[in-house]
Amino acid sequence: MALPLHATAGRGTPGDVPETARAGAAAGTGDGAEMAAPAGDPAVAALAAARPALADVVPARTVVPHLAHGGACHAGPPIAPAAMCPPMRAALGVALAMEGVADDPPAALAAADAGEVALRPNHDCGGVGPMSGIVTGSMPVLVARDDRTGVTAWCPLNEGSGRVLRYGADGPDVVERLGWMRDVLAPALGAALRATGPLDLIALQAAALALGDECHHRTDAGTGLIADALAGHLPPDVDAFIRANGQFFLNVAMVAAKVALLCADGVPGSSLVTLIARNGVNVGIKCSGTGDRWFTGPAALPDPARLFDGHTAADMNPDLGDSAIVEAFGLGGPSVATSPLAAASVGLDPARAGERTTRLRAIAAGEHPALRLADGSPAPLGVDARAVVRTGLRPPVHTGIAHRRPGVGQIGGGVTLPPMEAFLAAVDALEAA
Repeated sequence: MALPLHATAGRGTPGDVPETARAGAAAGTGDGAEMAAPAGDPAVAALAAARPALADVVPARTVVPHLAHGGACHAGPPIAPAAMCPPMRAALGVALAMEGVADDPPAALAAADAGEVALRPNHDCGGVGPMSGIVTGSMPVLVARDDRTGVTAWCPLNEGSGRVLRYGADGPDVVERLGWMRDVLAPALGAALRATGPLDLIALQAAALALGDECHHRTDAGTGLIADALAGHLPPDVDAFIRANGQFFLNVAMVAAKVALLCADGVPGSSLVTLIARNGVNVGIKCSGTGDRWFTGPAALPDPARLFDGHTAADMNPDLGDSAIVEAFGLGGPSVATSPLAAASVGLDPARAGERTTRLRAIAAGEHPALRLADGSPAPLGVDARAVVRTGLRPPVHTGIAHRRPGVGQIGGGVTLPPMEAFLAAVDALEAA
């Protein structure tokens, strides 16, 4: 049975929090556990009130004008195709060839390099994409919305783990899977959602957190929950694909976070972080009070990292992907206390996961009124850029790790930190405004 559209938990408002102030180029290791955002910030209230629901699965071109006009989207802040890291560049070539831009990936990349394909970040087109984040018009996307505001967002479907496009893998197996997802998986999912009605994503995440997910690197429980919610409306091969892919719910959590943070965007003076995104070269953030402006710094290598057997740190690509939207929302890294399994999968000590979440509450914008961690404590809500600068704490991002070389795919999991210079620049811009 589908979960109800509206969450049963009260909307509430973030708890009282002390007023923040910029403290220069803070680079220390703050250890406070107090909430950090100014009380009464309308952006934080809007984030707390958002109730994203998963409504449909459709071809991306039907909801993204840029893609309908022949463009392509990618993860992270803006980047030229020639400057992309090898996994992202490889994914772009495969995706464009599948769109018919050219006969093969090398020719498609040549067309992109020549400026024949317009490229934009997913975030600048109202969506998100994991890892390379390459999205083209024929690719199916999850569509979520907040009924109260009418805000919508989108995210492509999750391919599974290993040799997949988002990690820069290519070849007949990758293309065949993408074709099946476009022609079989997506229509079946769309029909199921239209039969059940939209799925309440806050209710789904609340249940997943209680079962030990942190809704980013550990999403096995959420995957099972969404499969159960659509049970009876999916053909056996689609149901089996979802249940065998523990990462399926990651993209659902991403689109939920994107909707919620779009609801909180555009509040003058607000230092609520509305996105964290990486392209394998640079990392960018935006804040509610700074509009569409990107603030960037260099992408880091994961540290710590838990690599699959046979791989070393020399194989790692610097951080990439839009999935850090989950951390911007408050789940993933900041909520690791709820998921010792997630901690272990990214190279952290599970025994210290609770301490880690307690410490990171110092940069949270509030507490979520409807989401609880496994111990019953409120999940952190959002990230406050001013608190990041004041404390020197940066929101840790739980991430999959792509091999530097295209064609290999995922080689492990780890933790990265967004660059402090991006937060410093964002706070400077807020003060100048």
